[in-house]
Amino acid sequence: QAFYDDAVQRGHEGVMVKALDAAYDLGSRSALWLKVKRAHALDLVVLAAEWGHGRRQGWLSNLHLGARDPATGAFVMLGKTFKGMTDAMLKWQTQELLEREIGRDDWIVRVRPELVVEITFNDLQSSPRYPGGLALRFARVKGYRPDKKSEEADTIDTVRAIYTQQSASNVR
Repeated sequence: QAFYDDAVQRGHEGVMVKALDAAYDLGSRSALWLKVKRAHALDLVVLAAEWGHGRRQGWLSNLHLGARDPATGAFVMLGKTFKGMTDAMLKWQTQELLEREIGRDDWIVRVRPELVVEITFNDLQSSPRYPGGLALRFARVKGYRPDKKSEEADTIDTVRAIYTQQSASNVR
């Protein structure tokens, strides 16, 4: 843990972990070598979802995620993710989101911002695509938070503080 903490503090994204006898195989990936990277967690609000493709067809899959703006009470979109969800979760969220539908187009169903979801992600990046100017990197769903109301979701100020801390630790 101390080695990992030192590497992250020096601005590295993480460390590689392997068994002592695991050989390096040039140009290939292997489960014998693992990249361990820091992960952050935020409780964000679902703003919309996209209909899935392929195996996820018929389910609302790709979630549009937002953080609360404490100044206005509105939600600021930070990105999308469909990763980390089981089939049971996809079925449940499709039903829940359709009950909250406020509008749609061909692929996107917009919903009342009521459902809070815990998202883990590795980093934030500057992004002109989203109104808050930041986007989640490698975001995945950890689970829904039925114990939280949308007013209790993490704020855009919290997200910006994480970005500032991340940027400071990446200076080499």
